[in-house]
Amino acid sequence: MLIYLRIYFLIEAKLRQSRPCYNWGVPKLAFRALILSLILFFLLIFFESFQPFDEVIFRTKRKSERGIYITHHLAQTPQLFNSIRQKAKASGINTIVVDGDFFLQPQLLSQLRGKKIEPDILLSPNPWFTNLIKKLHNEGFIVTVRLVVFKDDQLAKVRPDLAIQNGGGGLYRDGLKEHWADPYSKEVHLYKVLLAERAALCGADEIQFDYIRFPVDRAASQAIFPFEQKELSRVAIISSFLKLAKQRLRKYNVSLAADVFGAVAWQLYKDQEALGQDFRQMAQYLDVISPMLYPSHFHNGYDNFANPGEHPYYFLSTGLKKTQELLSGETVAIVPWLQGFNLKSPNFGPSYILEQIKACEDNGIRRFLIWNARNDYSTSFDALKAK
Repeated sequence: MLIYLRIYFLIEAKLRQSRPCYNWGVPKLAFRALILSLILFFLLIFFESFQPFDEVIFRTKRKSERGIYITHHLAQTPQLFNSIRQKAKASGINTIVVDGDFFLQPQLLSQLRGKKIEPDILLSPNPWFTNLIKKLHNEGFIVTVRLVVFKDDQLAKVRPDLAIQNGGGGLYRDGLKEHWADPYSKEVHLYKVLLAERAALCGADEIQFDYIRFPVDRAASQAIFPFEQKELSRVAIISSFLKLAKQRLRKYNVSLAADVFGAVAWQLYKDQEALGQDFRQMAQYLDVISPMLYPSHFHNGYDNFANPGEHPYYFLSTGLKKTQELLSGETVAIVPWLQGFNLKSPNFGPSYILEQIKACEDNGIRRFLIWNARNDYSTSFDALKAK
């Protein structure tokens, strides 16, 4: 703006010098109107081509390192969140994985309801979420935004035609009575990737896709997929989503991560095909793959252990070895989720956390994320301080 004004005054001065006796009445006003119009014209061109998020697009790509998960509820509770962040930093945690759907969905849900989701839709960041991410960056944290992909009550509510249906009528509900979007739907894919783009515009370092799979509970055997393409495997469908995400998010230079079932590392075909998760297929579109190797989530008798929840080192170490074998030659980073909660684990305590970390280190892995759905990390922080 200042440049254009300087040009204007320079031109006016030159004209005065060249024609000092000229009557500057009406012609002067016309001249000024012309120059100011040109200034406005160039400003419009400038702002139309201006990218207000250049700092996001051209930033250095960062991956999660040592982190904890934070719900959107806690992120909006300043006193408690401040306390957790202080304890996290004191324990060597430098990554915050925060739920993003709550902040990012509203703008796009209304478009989804009106069937107006298009590839060229105009996106904008959420101001509050942007400020939160900026604050975390200023405190030295890497920020990973977690997005739940195919498990989605809100989507099913506004667009039931995009949800998985129940063979007996109505919408499918999983064991927790929650609805799922149809993974075969291209409209669902685009909607979810647009949410990821909004997260990138807010300044996220990494986008983490959770529930990037098909439902596999008992009720899923009766599920009907309205957009099913029988010629495509479930693995191909999940890979097609990740391919779209990589294509659209490349310009933001953010890391892409996916949470995957730990049991898939054991390479049982029924698990791979039912879930749609194939580590090697997924890896080509990801920067980070995060196997959820929670010992308590393996069923009783798995690998001949009566209660897997009592054996944190074995299941982390064995699962990571298998994951590394599967991803041999791939550039994707392995950042496992550790069990930071007590479930079927009578020996849970600081040593339980430390055994999992040791299993990572013994396999050459220095990155990890700790999961606790209630954000109670007292045991984890005690373990990390004692390390």
